[in-house]
Amino acid sequence: MKNKKIRTLSFDLWLTLIYESDLTAHSDIRRNIRSEKIKIKLSKHNIDLSAEKITSVFNDISRTINSGHEKGLDKKFNEWVLQGLNSLDIDREKVTSKLVKEIADVIDEAFLEHPPQLLSGVLEMLTSLRKKYNIILISNTGLTSPEAYIRWFKRIELFDKFDGLFFSNDLSIAKPSEKIFHLAFESINALPQEVLHIGDNLNTDVCGSKNVGAKTVWITNGVNTKFSCKPDFVAESVLEVKDIIRDHNI
Repeated sequence: MKNKKIRTLSFDLWLTLIYESDLTAHSDIRRNIRSEKIKIKLSKHNIDLSAEKITSVFNDISRTINSGHEKGLDKKFNEWVLQGLNSLDIDREKVTSKLVKEIADVIDEAFLEHPPQLLSGVLEMLTSLRKKYNIILISNTGLTSPEAYIRWFKRIELFDKFDGLFFSNDLSIAKPSEKIFHLAFESINALPQEVLHIGDNLNTDVCGSKNVGAKTVWITNGVNTKFSCKPDFVAESVLEVKDIIRDHNI
């Protein structure tokens, strides 16, 4: 089983394929846009809150999401929106499903208005790799809906590069849970031993995928640290994956 030929390449998203303009995983500009949009939408329901209060609450939600991801936990996107609204000083009877949907929509609007950046060269790399491999995406996602990601992917011509998209806030499970890897691999009829997973997080990407039997590439982004799980290959940038495949006859 260990010598199975790699048939599928599985990619992480954040800090692997996409980055903020300052090469981080979150944008203060987008968060400010999000808070202003939420404030305006709430005001139309006669709910007056400061943008600072909204920012504080939804930043706390983002931290809770990220903490849960490290343990393989997540919820549906709208459930996180509801949790955020319930953490604000709003009368509970005003927190309707309609309001949750409206706030979810403006959160997505903020993402699409100020999206992250796709690493230059990724489209060309994936186009080339798809000639030989199935390509899937397994992403731990926060306060952006899967639908917004798909809309953005289509806008930047990334959507059709994948044979499957798996978002944690759609499936209510996150990397490093073995469940999300098994679900993704089984969806394209791939054994874990036939998959090379590529990502930047040693816990969620490397340990998670190795635990189910996949091979791994750790994207360091120039950071040196001790291995919690030893990856099969190490690269500073995802663009080096083609070289790894060529040099190791994968």
